[in-house]
Amino acid sequence: MNNAIQAFAVAITLLLLPSTLLSKELHVNAQTGSDANSGNLDEPFQTLQMAIKAAQEGDVIHLHPRGALYRQSGSFGRRKGITIEGHGVTLDGSDPLPEDGWKKVGEKLYRRKMKRTPLDRHLLIIDGVMQRMGRTQSDNSPDFPAATDLKPGEFCFENIDDKQGWLYVCGSTKNLQWSTRVNGIAAGGVCERLVVRNLNTRNFLNDGFNVHGDCRELKFDNIHGYDCFDEGFSAHESAQCEIDGGKFYGNENGIADVNSTETIYRNCEFYGNVNVDVLLIGKAHQLIDCQIQNTTTAAALQAGPRTKEQSFDLVLDRVSIIGELPKRPAPIRVNGGVLLLKDCKLDDVNLNTIGADVKYQGNTIVNGKLVEQP
Repeated sequence: MNNAIQAFAVAITLLLLPSTLLSKELHVNAQTGSDANSGNLDEPFQTLQMAIKAAQEGDVIHLHPRGALYRQSGSFGRRKGITIEGHGVTLDGSDPLPEDGWKKVGEKLYRRKMKRTPLDRHLLIIDGVMQRMGRTQSDNSPDFPAATDLKPGEFCFENIDDKQGWLYVCGSTKNLQWSTRVNGIAAGGVCERLVVRNLNTRNFLNDGFNVHGDCRELKFDNIHGYDCFDEGFSAHESAQCEIDGGKFYGNENGIADVNSTETIYRNCEFYGNVNVDVLLIGKAHQLIDCQIQNTTTAAALQAGPRTKEQSFDLVLDRVSIIGELPKRPAPIRVNGGVLLLKDCKLDDVNLNTIGADVKYQGNTIVNGKLVEQP
């Protein structure tokens, strides 16, 4: 009887222990690992997704070797308390294309039969440089040019049926990569207390980092999301996210947080995007110690409520927004809700806040002039 009572007491004690005391470290090595392994340091998994599947609350997933390239992605569904320590790894949404198997169909023009991509979006990476042919997921996205009109370094895709199509490339067929994966890191459903740090994502057909659903207390530290078809980072529905030390560039939109999201960005940089560097149309957002360098024809900042009935709050705290193009001020538009600017510097910008309740704290300078406090 005493032994039974002692065993019962031990079991109860284990149940009451904080999950962090029972946590473990899981390891992934895309080069040497196997998903049949245990996931410890000597027997790492090969894929991030297997590590996510094996992880429990409090566990930390380490990606090896430091700074490696993973042609993988990872997704969370209804998970909590898991950390990914990326160690500078880059998740890449593309795969190399073979140099052989192409058919020459014109002067410097080649084609090969390919599976149609998810979402029917297309990114070709040529010598490490992403090419989207000016196309985005927006309604005004241009059509591909005809194959015979392609110039060196350009491509187009023509559907054959609902499964296949022709990829046409003008120029060399060496050092080409083709995007095949949708999101780098995705979270959906009800997720809590997920942490992702020191991780890069690129060349994905949707987003580098994509958060959907009722996700709470998600934190992202030192992340880069770049050269993706849609966003470097996006939050949807009622997600709550904090991002510290992010860089988002070369996407359609650097970031896009929508619906009823609440997001905080600290020490982040946004530049070189196609449509909007920073798009915020959720519930409440903060940019703190951030820089928007408007180096393209994209809008620097576009924000406001999606509907007149929806509340909206945006805080810009020690934010720098600089228009880098000659004779073109960086467009900034906040068309509703409450906008608070604290010690910001907006240089060579076109600031449009019609419909917004604008408030100032500290010293904010717009186009070289100190804004007088109301």
